Amino acid sequence: MAKEVYNVVIVETLPVPIVTESRIAFEKELARIMPNHDINVTTYDAEGSEIRARAILADLAKGPTPDLMVSVATLATRALNASNEFLEVPKLFMAVSSPVEEGIVPAIGASSDRNITGESHVLDAKVKLDMLEGVLRASDQNKPLTIGLIHSMYPSSSNLVNQLLALNGNYKHINLVAVSTPYLEGDEGLVAMTDNIVEKLQQSEDKLDGYWLSSGPLAEANGLVAKVKEKTGLFPLFAESISSVKEGALIGVVSEPVSIGKSAARKAKLILENSSAKDMPVGKMDTYTVAVNVSTAIKLQLPIPSNYLKLAKKHVYQ
Repeated sequence: MAKEVYNVVIVETLPVPIVTESRIAFEKELARIMPNHDINVTTYDAEGSEIRARAILADLAKGPTPDLMVSVATLATRALNASNEFLEVPKLFMAVSSPVEEGIVPAIGASSDRNITGESHVLDAKVKLDMLEGVLRASDQNKPLTIGLIHSMYPSSSNLVNQLLALNGNYKHINLVAVSTPYLEGDEGLVAMTDNIVEKLQQSEDKLDGYWLSSGPLAEANGLVAKVKEKTGLFPLFAESISSVKEGALIGVVSEPVSIGKSAARKAKLILENSSAKDMPVGKMDTYTVAVNVSTAIKLQLPIPSNYLKLAKKHVYQ
């Protein structure tokens, strides 16, 4: 008997590792858990532009209606959620850190009336700050460390930094300051953003004890940690990617792309089986990876608590 066919359209914000790897894991997992169906996937790249994402959706509206539309990362999701062309098509987002701030739902746990669902892939700001405070508390610092929150003005990055800044002053050992650069599209934009951030950190290096590398396109820039270290000597004290911890960040907590993709695939299966996402609440990922860099801890004389090392398991780097 011929297998039932599902047509799935994926719109990616931009081809950075977290986006590409999440999408690949999503496709593999969906095919694995729906072996009695043929899943035809068509992928579009918005090249880091919300305008480009909207143009892609406008073209898609002229063709056959897919069974499911998937957006990966914030700008593609913003465009898909705002589109009135696909209100009857079930929609799923992944790799979006701030669905509430983006107006997708009024709160985590709520459902959208625009037939879209998905999961935030980042921990709450308080949890992350609690973890860093735990490390600094163990070092007996006499004064709070001033940490630059480096980020672009990409929506999810700005939202995450604002959440962190809202809690500034609640921690004895942490003082946060924003260090931002305008968001620029494309590969050349990523290089320019990296150079802008390095320059800003050079200007402020005597006032900073380290920096925090927030989620977003800038965190995916190749060699950012190494460039900052070369030009300023500063280390990231917290990062929201495992690769940054490998490169020297003291500690990081993140949902890995494979986990993001697999979790989204399980939601996609439910959506396809029910032909709707309207009653599926937007949630948060429940799988996170902790990583630590012991070489950085030694250089900065910041001992890593033993329970953090246990949580990190195979993600202890040096």
